[in-house]
Amino acid sequence: MNKPFGYYILMALTWPMQLFPLEFHYILSDFLYLLVYKLFGYRIDVVHQNLVRSFPNKSNDEIQKIEKQFYHNFCDMFIETLYFTHINIDKEAKRLEIKGTDEVEKHIANGKNILAVTGHFGNWEFMQLFINKLSIKTYFVYKKLNNKTFDAFYRQLRSRAAHPLEMQQTYRQLAKDKVQKNPFAAYLISDQRPRRYEVKHWVNFMNQDTPVMLGPEKIAQKTNAAVFYVELKQIKRGYHRVSFELLVDQPEKTAQYEITDQFMKRLEQSIHEAPHQYFWTHKRWRFKKEEFN
Repeated sequence: MNKPFGYYILMALTWPMQLFPLEFHYILSDFLYLLVYKLFGYRIDVVHQNLVRSFPNKSNDEIQKIEKQFYHNFCDMFIETLYFTHINIDKEAKRLEIKGTDEVEKHIANGKNILAVTGHFGNWEFMQLFINKLSIKTYFVYKKLNNKTFDAFYRQLRSRAAHPLEMQQTYRQLAKDKVQKNPFAAYLISDQRPRRYEVKHWVNFMNQDTPVMLGPEKIAQKTNAAVFYVELKQIKRGYHRVSFELLVDQPEKTAQYEITDQFMKRLEQSIHEAPHQYFWTHKRWRFKKEEFN
């Protein structure tokens, strides 16, 4: 794959970051917080509206506290992503605590493929530290970006932990692996807003009618993959915990939308436990259910 010139500039600019520990770079994150939140108010109306509608029982002070925590976390995520570009994974492995892989490996040993689903919760770039932790080929499903520089950058970044697989190719590739008896584990961020023509099912998510993507459910049923919920939660600044929790082990026996509903319910639980770690800048609720009746 030919990379654009901007990619090499970005890689060169981020190279020196590896010379200093991550904790040093949080000084820059704190300064960035002042710019992004205090000075420019990046998407502050979207974030505030999302929080108010998602937590109708919280006071204005509570909403504002979550809002500030979110922007601190948002800036940390940006700096962490740049930092992870050149790090020595073995030296940084202590930053990721891992739970639940024994259950995953048990399903692998029983001949199951694995579908690991998560949402925009926590900093997914910490999954680089999970490299080679499973005994089968792993994919990281990603959505291709319009900006060629950043698309190449994120593709390279995430390929350190797993084989990058473009979202539009996912169903075909995993179905092919199933037919050819090539065991796989695939990681999917599954809480994106579907395109308008893809809207088929709604759930009550964070106190709002929410259209959901059905791709992961269809893939699980097509490939008979065990579905695990993956929670990547911040323990403290610079340290995360990744946990694997079985949602469904026999997807072919589930009712329509059952897998999707279970996933969204479990993601909602994570958000209520640590609301500032969700990605509130997304216009997740742009579509209104009454528009589709």
